[in-house]
Amino acid sequence: LDAFIKVADSGSFSKAADAMYISAPAIIQQINLLEASCGFKLFVRSNHGVKLTPAGRSLYEDVKTIIHLSQDALNKARRLAESSETTVRIGTSLLYKCRLLPNLWTLVNEKYPELKIEILSMTEYQNRGEVFSALGVQFDLFEGIYGSAGWDGMCQFLELERTPICCAVSKNHRLAGMKKLTMQDLNGEYIVMPIEGVSKEIDDFRNHIRNQYPTVQIVDSKRYDLDTFTLCEVNGYILITQPVYTDIHNNLVTIPLEIDCALPYGLMYAKEPTVATQKFICAIKEIKNRQLGRCRTSNAKHTI
Repeated sequence: LDAFIKVADSGSFSKAADAMYISAPAIIQQINLLEASCGFKLFVRSNHGVKLTPAGRSLYEDVKTIIHLSQDALNKARRLAESSETTVRIGTSLLYKCRLLPNLWTLVNEKYPELKIEILSMTEYQNRGEVFSALGVQFDLFEGIYGSAGWDGMCQFLELERTPICCAVSKNHRLAGMKKLTMQDLNGEYIVMPIEGVSKEIDDFRNHIRNQYPTVQIVDSKRYDLDTFTLCEVNGYILITQPVYTDIHNNLVTIPLEIDCALPYGLMYAKEPTVATQKFICAIKEIKNRQLGRCRTSNAKHTI
């Protein structure tokens, strides 16, 4: 295709050959092979040079676009290869905000000052399948609650903490003034929670409700988004949520639920992470181990 463009631009096999530092017979052979492959003539040849046929002119315009796109693709891949050792691309969305990462980043940067972060929007991804297809390609990791059942094998996960189950209700709900809730408080209510098969912890909670509190009506939600929060606000439903989501549903009141159940919260990252991501994850693991060691030492002193 490069030879085809050169011949078309110069109007001469010999001039194109000189520009490409090859012989004229070699470039003629390339054009002959291209025409044979296409099945039609690309040039009208004469003693005065060559001129594109109408079909050749059409191909010429498209080939320039193809070559441009090809070069862009190579440059994009080259930039990705170069940045994979120094840049961590963090995906963010409504649910997957950077809540713990800013403080962690300060500590990581002390160990790896060469590392950089890039914040990318995940809002265009409509379902979990698209998110995990993009993980490791469009972005390297994201922060949030881990689906311990449905996400197994789709990514690697580094747990940072456990987040308890809470209930979010509209400000006009009969339970809105409560400081904490018990399971008995949910009797007769409609509660919204993730569908089965996403979280082992939520599935256990669901079974507990079915077995012990049959008057509680469960409403399945395939995904949590603004429509989910609005549904609960308008209909007076109770949303099963976590404290980390309080900054999302400002029109709902988040109340702790007295139940022994907490969900894993941390970093989801690609199964085959980049060099920069590996450094980032290793540094956070070291930070966690140091913090855990300090807690154990403090507890030991307190016991003594």
